[in-house]
Amino acid sequence: MTGLVVLEPPLNHSGPWRPAGHARPEPLLTAPRYMRTKGMSRWHRPRSGIRHVQQGYESWTFWCGQRANSRRNPLGAAELPPGDPVCGTCEGRAVGAGQDEWPGGKVLLFEPHRLITPKTCPGSRDERMFEWVSHRGSVGRCLACGEHVAVRSMGGPFNGKVALTTHEPGGALVGGCPFHAWRELTVIDGHAACACLLENAR
Repeated sequence: MTGLVVLEPPLNHSGPWRPAGHARPEPLLTAPRYMRTKGMSRWHRPRSGIRHVQQGYESWTFWCGQRANSRRNPLGAAELPPGDPVCGTCEGRAVGAGQDEWPGGKVLLFEPHRLITPKTCPGSRDERMFEWVSHRGSVGRCLACGEHVAVRSMGGPFNGKVALTTHEPGGALVGGCPFHAWRELTVIDGHAACACLLENAR
């Protein structure tokens, strides 16, 4: 085993909006296998991490839900120091999710949220996510995945709209955002992208 583990993307349920002038954070790709701050009673396993570019520090979320950031000078270790306790929730979830191996051959399972291609294209039924490709107004090109899909009126008399019918994502599906997956897609310069790429003072 190496001293670093591959981190999960920092997926969350927050909205994509951030104040104008604030740089978009960057996901961290790796971290030491074990981490803790001086005030923690045990070692933890990092699940995801973020580099706050403008503020100049990094933060990590552990598998148990606790957090640490570089302003508190956390400790990192490739192996668990002899005799030191480790968070059982972190250890079990990290190993069960496949982040690391489990000594002793025990079988553990844990399924985190991951950037798995959705079964239904996020451009489906979204009136912003297409451009017309048919003169008769019956086919549109999905801006999220590039597929040519039938366009229909939908939504009823009080919430009517014209949008692409429900379809599976094509091979050109835009990459999922490491923070919001495909939940917050919008159109930027004629292309589908996560709304967190926009600077918005909302």
